[in-house]
Amino acid sequence: MAVPRRIIQTQRDPSIQQELRQTWVAQHPGYEYLFFDDAQCHDLIATRLPHFLKTYDALPLPVQKADFFRYAAIHELGGLYVDVDTICRAPLHSYVDLSADAMVICPEMVPTEWPEGFGSYVRRFCIPQQFAQWAFCAPPGHPALALLLERIAYYVSRFSPQDLAGISQMDFFTLELTGPRVFTHVMNEFLSGSREGRIAELPRRTWGAWPWEHQAQTLPDDIKLTHLFSSAWWPSKQKQPPGQPQKQVRRAPLPKVNFNIRY
Repeated sequence: MAVPRRIIQTQRDPSIQQELRQTWVAQHPGYEYLFFDDAQCHDLIATRLPHFLKTYDALPLPVQKADFFRYAAIHELGGLYVDVDTICRAPLHSYVDLSADAMVICPEMVPTEWPEGFGSYVRRFCIPQQFAQWAFCAPPGHPALALLLERIAYYVSRFSPQDLAGISQMDFFTLELTGPRVFTHVMNEFLSGSREGRIAELPRRTWGAWPWEHQAQTLPDDIKLTHLFSSAWWPSKQKQPPGQPQKQVRRAPLPKVNFNIRY
């Protein structure tokens, strides 16, 4: 089954990142564009995947719900999911074969390309690579997304509501529960041949270029997406008493937004 020409994005409020979202619409004439706010995300789970609604409602953090929704939406509808804090640099069909019956993913980082070395890499990312889930595409019903939803539901079922809320205050727990770590673990099961279902892997810089790789006046042609890393979901960013300095969580510097996009 082909990947539908459809782009899906979500945020709690449709007024957020409108200019960035428009880059995806402008580069994809003829595609269906779907935006979901929080209520619409809940409705999609309730109507199309009601057996997962208990899991979705149990997730205590908005970012966890957003993770679960993206997997559910592409599983049910197919197409491209991409975070709203991204800039489209090229049409999807110009570098992805949408007629192939495959899910398409891209590494976020690999050990040999992390500038802080192997020791730092293994404390921050999965091995042998970590896949980005800020962008991925698939035909509807792809088995990797079905397994991912089931895996998250199982993980959630192992915690009481109180314990899940408490442990979710640890930054890296969300990465394991719903984020790129569990995403990567499931993708590797398919890439290794342990499970049936085609997955195509793009070169890392296609969707996974980091801010320091966007500093050139003219972006290299192999970068098809700019990710601004503007999310502030980390619980540690929310814990500081009013008027106190925020705890510093290490972040790569944000690139300057360049809207000089090749159309």
